[in-house]
Amino acid sequence: MIRKRIILIPLLLAAVFACQKLPDDNGAQPSGEKTEQPEPLDASCELLSLKATASDGSSIIFSFNGRSDTFHAKWLTWIEGTDPELFTLAFETNGKAVRHEGKALESGVSKISLSEVADLVVEAESGDTRTYHVSLNCPQINRELPLMRIRPEKAITSKEEYVDAIVDLSSPFTESGWWSEEDGKVQVRGRGNSTWVLPKKPYRLKFPEKVSPIGLDHAVEKSWVILAHDMDKSLIRNHLGFMMSRILFDPAENYHDPMAILFTPCSQFVNLYMGDDYAGVYQMSDQMNRAEGRIAVEKLTAKDGSDPAKITGGHILETDVHSEVPPVRFSSKVKNIQVNHKYPDEDDHDPAQYAYIENYLAEAETVLYGSNFTDPENGWRKYFDEKTLIDYMIVKELAADMDGYISTYLYKRRGCDKFFFGPVWDVDKGWDNETRVAADYLQQMMVYSGFAMPGSDKRHWYYRFCEDKSFRQALNLRWRAKRNQLLSAIYKELGSLPARMPMAIEANFTVWPFYYQASTEAKMPEASYEAEIARIKRLTEERAAVLDREFAK
Repeated sequence: MIRKRIILIPLLLAAVFACQKLPDDNGAQPSGEKTEQPEPLDASCELLSLKATASDGSSIIFSFNGRSDTFHAKWLTWIEGTDPELFTLAFETNGKAVRHEGKALESGVSKISLSEVADLVVEAESGDTRTYHVSLNCPQINRELPLMRIRPEKAITSKEEYVDAIVDLSSPFTESGWWSEEDGKVQVRGRGNSTWVLPKKPYRLKFPEKVSPIGLDHAVEKSWVILAHDMDKSLIRNHLGFMMSRILFDPAENYHDPMAILFTPCSQFVNLYMGDDYAGVYQMSDQMNRAEGRIAVEKLTAKDGSDPAKITGGHILETDVHSEVPPVRFSSKVKNIQVNHKYPDEDDHDPAQYAYIENYLAEAETVLYGSNFTDPENGWRKYFDEKTLIDYMIVKELAADMDGYISTYLYKRRGCDKFFFGPVWDVDKGWDNETRVAADYLQQMMVYSGFAMPGSDKRHWYYRFCEDKSFRQALNLRWRAKRNQLLSAIYKELGSLPARMPMAIEANFTVWPFYYQASTEAKMPEASYEAEIARIKRLTEERAAVLDREFAK
């Protein structure tokens, strides 16, 4: 009996301990026993730093904006190589992986395109993610604007001397009109008058053959210009003027005389590199010359001589404060207005041709200032086309262009008695971008408060036109008919154009400071680019109200 008790006691103790280790009905361990829990997965998913290396070895360090989760950098030096938009990314992260378009990236190895904003997704061990935006402002690869690179053989320092250059021209919007080194060298020189002395300089390009650059297929010509707009900090005053011109000088409207040439210069913004350095946003446009698709008056050359069947056209004149010398320059008979022969060319004309058009202008001006000048048949309308005059004035008046009547293009067709006005050109002093003004000049018509035609007193041609009440009535009727269309187009372009090229605008004012004015003639802009655009809109509204009042007088 004693032995049996000794054997049963260990068995009972073992059973007790076994029962204590059994889980409860819910699978949990009984209280009093410590259980090891698995450690939580790391939820870190931050991108700590970012660097990009270009195909030519250039290294670009990005800065981080935590408000927008954006890594941003600017690179304004030309990148050599066949794939300049591809960059090798090097980064630091506390996450498990970094992905772009679903593919894992390896720091220092993986390449992606930065021609547009790229999204990098950092993934944590826990599965959490955070998206970062990578924005590289590199005008060479950004797809906002066409791209032009000029590599001159020497510095371009003259408006007279052309310099041979390699020009590369491409566009994200069209496959036509591209140009490269294989297509031949392009000649480049300076251009402009008051604009040529400014830091950001305009240029004229002469291609070795007739071309329609980057889809500008309205004309096929050798000569084209790129405008710098150094004194116009909005960059778009000329563009707005050309846009108004297209609305008014619209062939589809069938409003004008069939002999009128309804040409408006093109307006294509480009990102320009001069050599390896970014030179800013430029506006590519037409050279103002006689050509099909431009001022397409009839051909008139020296070999035509004084042939009476040809000498009446074509002629292009420009009133211009910047003097040429005879025989190109002459002064009008009555008002001494300074005029330049633009066509026929100085080096391909017969003296009789210049004499003819000078005498004809003298006849027209004599009638304009005669006592019977308002006569609808034998007055000034016999010599000057009223409808192109009206449309030209509406552009210059709505823009409040102080220079509007200094430089005026006129042309005369063969077999047609009239001088036509146009094309519209040079509107960068519009919208209150002029320092040499009276305090209330915006409250009047530029005919009276703007600069007078060169060489004349204040009572110049446009002043005289406006003394004709029937002309003022026609001007007012045309303004009322086109007013809302013009304003709507301006407001739309002010809202959309800057939004189409924000990175180009940022890059331009990195090279050329925004709140700075090298010209003594142009005003300082508003405090910011956005404020300057808003000011142009406000001035347009105010100016329209002035024209409502003044044109109706």
